[in-house]
Amino acid sequence: MSRIVRPLARLPWRRLKTDYLDLNRVISKHGYNDYAQEYLGKPAPEGIRLLKAKLDVMIDGEARGFRYMLLRDACKCNLCVDEHSKQRKFRTADISPVIVPRDVQWDGKKLRIKWSTDIEGWGPDHVSHYDVAMFKDHRANPPRSDTGTMRRRFLWDKKSMKESQYWVSYEDYMNDETAFVKSMRHLALMGIIFVKDIPDSREMVEKIATKMGPLRNTFYGPTWDVRSVPEAKNVAYTNVSLAPGFQLLHCLENSCDGAIADLVRWRQPERFEDLTKLHLNYEYNHKEHIYNNSWPVLETEDGDPKSRIVHVNYSPPFQAPIISDEHIHKHWSEYRRALVAFASEIERPYNVFQLKLNPGECVIFENRRVLHARNQFNTEQGNRWLAGAYVDEDAVLSTFRKCRNAQYHTWHWTRVLGPRKAPRAAGEGEATAEDHGTE
Repeated sequence: MSRIVRPLARLPWRRLKTDYLDLNRVISKHGYNDYAQEYLGKPAPEGIRLLKAKLDVMIDGEARGFRYMLLRDACKCNLCVDEHSKQRKFRTADISPVIVPRDVQWDGKKLRIKWSTDIEGWGPDHVSHYDVAMFKDHRANPPRSDTGTMRRRFLWDKKSMKESQYWVSYEDYMNDETAFVKSMRHLALMGIIFVKDIPDSREMVEKIATKMGPLRNTFYGPTWDVRSVPEAKNVAYTNVSLAPGFQLLHCLENSCDGAIADLVRWRQPERFEDLTKLHLNYEYNHKEHIYNNSWPVLETEDGDPKSRIVHVNYSPPFQAPIISDEHIHKHWSEYRRALVAFASEIERPYNVFQLKLNPGECVIFENRRVLHARNQFNTEQGNRWLAGAYVDEDAVLSTFRKCRNAQYHTWHWTRVLGPRKAPRAAGEGEATAEDHGTE
């Protein structure tokens, strides 16, 4: 931490209001040099303080510091970013290390800067524009926003899913943009939605998937079939009991018979922390394709066990040996107890939602949030055929953001109703298990 920031971090920020003069008094009190006269030839605007290599600005009662080089690097004006391709026209290395502002304007919401020693080829009229939202999170789809990887989720169990599952017709999903936005909002919140009344065609799963984003091509192909196959290389193709982004399964024929991580954190916090440290190996090892990777069972924001859960990585059928990992050997007693606790919580009846897809129905789910499995089925008494596809997470998050930007009020006011409200919702056309209704 720099000498400038360290004393500021100890200040009682809760007492600071959004009065811009507070920032000036705070920095003056600690004797920091004011470079406004040297750089601008006049005092800085209220709420702004110019230091030697950075600019301090008061945002929501907190002093935030931004280096001049990084401010210049963040400029997205038409001179710096092509308005059509959205690609930058300069390199970070092109920015002078001694770049400083020569004019600064700030109204509490927007910042405008003209630069001395700007990038070569940029004239004196170039102005960099920034809004306050960019200072809070400059990313196009902030992870903690309602469309990001760390968005808030609706935590459901068997009872709430039975009463609040979301169904949308294929026609509405494909051709009614408001219905599609609502579907994506439910997918973002619950991690799973269902599509019904799908035409009887093998190509439909691709159409449903590409509405969300490009297909992810794997060694199974861009789309794939799930059927009972002797000596299958993937357990999904067999008729034994089962234990990647977003996955779709469209039921074409099925005449055969046949939110848990937070609970662990709440009930057994020590086991939860162990699961954030335990990395399990996964592999697909066949003659034609050889893949392997390692993931923590529970991924949290910044790896902090107290932070929000981002992904759950748990797929026993694809698990590989971990015998060569000395760290796991050393802590195996704790890790084994954590895995047993997690598996036990997964299998509790009130956490398991089961639904048999009928022909013409498709489930879409977040693959590293919703643990999916199936029961054993008997192919001697019927046939089972599902068509599947994957869409990468970043593509779906992009669609979430696009939907939110296009119909903000629809996105914001589409809510998931808990079990207590479900009976009333059914009378008002909300989604329930009984009527497969849509809003």
